[in-house]
Amino acid sequence: MDIEGFKQVKATTNKIALSTAVDNQADVKIVNIVWREAQPDTLYFSSVKDSDALKVYDQNPDVAFITVPNDGTPGNPYMRAQHVQVKRSEVTMADDLLPLYLETIPNYQKVWDIIGSKLVVFELKLKQVYVDPGLGQEKGYLQF
Repeated sequence: MDIEGFKQVKATTNKIALSTAVDNQADVKIVNIVWREAQPDTLYFSSVKDSDALKVYDQNPDVAFITVPNDGTPGNPYMRAQHVQVKRSEVTMADDLLPLYLETIPNYQKVWDIIGSKLVVFELKLKQVYVDPGLGQEKGYLQF
């Protein structure tokens, strides 16, 4: 699998179901994601700085995810990965990622206006991702 399949699936989604577990308590959250082609092995998401989720990410940074296709996307394209490391990012929403969020996530300006100053950026560092571009297309693992 090459990066083109990854890019094809990423173009069909702006969110993932992010799975975490601490003390044998599994949890899953839907989070908005953005991706920068210059850093193909990294997905970014944000969380509110006083959220309980931050403690979970710090306690057990080993997560799994699957993309959630945008409404109406034909063929059920997705990508998923296990044992991905989540960490706080050095990039910021205001200075680095906000234009991508505004471009790829409908109505994100409303979110930004309400809680933008409270957001902390996280990175998902990808090593291996299973990519399925949709029915009838080649699927497989992409290594970073």
